[in-house]
Amino acid sequence: MSTATASPEATLPPGTPVITGWSAVSPYGIGRERFAAGVRAGAKTAVKADAGLGSLPSSDVCVVPGFDIQEVLGKRGTAKMDRLTALALVASDGLLLDGDGNRVVETDDLTGVVLGITMGSLENVTDFLRQSYTNERPFYVDAGRIPFGSLNHAAGATAIRHGLKGPNTTVAGGRVSGLLALNYARRLMHQGRATKYLVGSAEEFSAAHAWFEHTAAAPGDPAPLLGEGCGLFLLEPADTAERPALAAVLSVETRVDIDDDPQAAVTACARRALDRAGVDAAGLWAAVPCAAPTAAGRAEHEALAALVPADALSRVPSMELLGDTSAASASFQIGAVLAVAEADPGSRGRTALVSAVDRDGAVAAAVLRLMGEQR
Repeated sequence: MSTATASPEATLPPGTPVITGWSAVSPYGIGRERFAAGVRAGAKTAVKADAGLGSLPSSDVCVVPGFDIQEVLGKRGTAKMDRLTALALVASDGLLLDGDGNRVVETDDLTGVVLGITMGSLENVTDFLRQSYTNERPFYVDAGRIPFGSLNHAAGATAIRHGLKGPNTTVAGGRVSGLLALNYARRLMHQGRATKYLVGSAEEFSAAHAWFEHTAAAPGDPAPLLGEGCGLFLLEPADTAERPALAAVLSVETRVDIDDDPQAAVTACARRALDRAGVDAAGLWAAVPCAAPTAAGRAEHEALAALVPADALSRVPSMELLGDTSAASASFQIGAVLAVAEADPGSRGRTALVSAVDRDGAVAAAVLRLMGEQR
């Protein structure tokens, strides 16, 4: 295996998917610039919860500051919109439009969307169910909320907003969702089903989600500090990309921990991803775990610590800074790699490993070659 220090100008195999753009809506604020600045500074994002969020199990939260749906998207069609959809729409605007709202990325009829989530808008679903139990009649519910309760609404709304007619998919996989979505997009582009993809993952903060995570926490685990946001990337084949590549996706591997040994599962998955990419673990520039506040998350960190150089594991600040962003975490991990690499010329041509693990046993890992920010 190589040490992955080859020049990024070296020809990539035909069809290799490359990331040519990215955006983020995160606890650092709206836009990739705020995300990048916050990550590079190692800034914490936890704040005291606003009373408008409702009754919560914890007083601290990591939410997108000042995020009001109608203020950022306007009043038309947003009166009943869930927060998850709004986060995805704002992130897609940041990826495809400039500051004046003009399209800066060309798309065609085979431009698709694949979005990773956990379970859609949990707040919307629980509110709708509550109405069925508490209103005068079980069917006296707000029917206008029904579309927003579907799992694929955020991805569909993103496609409709930007006129994207290619394959539209929602992947529900918890903390590994971002990597599952990346793998899905990679496979469909390889099959010629899509020319480019908006790919990423999103998670909303809500009282319902906070209580769900609070009750699901294992005895002895710290109280969850929840975050939210959406990370999106523009994925194109290297040989037809219309924009300079920021990173090449060399491999994506998935695994299920069926032996209740997350450390072994992460190790096996990461090794498989590195082998597929032809990369030696000793040559990695960065390795970024999802930092889930669970036993699986701790096992993930231990697995990478035993596999990669210490400087690679510490080069990108921990995702703990953003809180537990659940489905959005893997996309934020990739964004963090790109943000740190942008400020480090020495990253050009090097490789990075991104991994994620969920409490249900899902494990995923991806290997990226950093091509360097083009200005």
